[in-house]
Formats: sequence, structure tokens, C-alpha cells
Amino acid sequence: MRQTLFIAGLLLLGLTIGAGPAAAQSIPNPNYSPLPPKEGFSYPDCYCTDSLGQRVELGQMACLIIGTRRVLARCGMSVNNPTWREQSEGCPGV
Repeated sequence: MRQTLFIAGLLLLGLTIGAGPAAAQSIPNPNYSPLPPKEGFSYPDCYCTDSLGQRVELGQMACLIIGTRRVLARCGMSVNNPTWREQSEGCPGV
């Protein structure tokens, strides 16, 4: 009975048994630009901050220092929050 309720709960949540984390991932489009805001409204000023505290605009890439690693990452949005997406290990020209 408990197992049946648990499986029913999973199905209600839209989860599938056996689907790994790759099933939920999507590849962000770096060329995406939002629609213009409605008249009288504006979008918040969203941006990322690099390892040195400098502002990086959405869609731009920067070299980040994470502990002892250096990675090339792109500034993007995730669930209405600016976030970094790692593009490659190391930074060109550094």
C-alpha cells in the first residue's frame, strides 16, 4: 500500500523512474534575447560578477578562478537568477 502511494506520488509530480539527471537538462541558447517589456514596465538589471568582482553582462564569457582551477564560463540566466555555465577547463591566453 505504501509503495503504491509512493509511486502514485511520483507520477503526479511528473517524475519517471529510471530517468537520469540528463533527462532534465537543457542546453541554454547564448543568442537568446527576451521579448521587449510591456509598456510602462522594465526588466531588472541582471548581470554576473567575475572572480575579481567586475560586472559581466549576460551572454558574455569570462575566466573564473574557482579554488585552484581556472575555467572559461558564460554568464546566463537560470530560474530568474544570473548564473555561470562552465564552457571549458582553463582560460585561453592566461
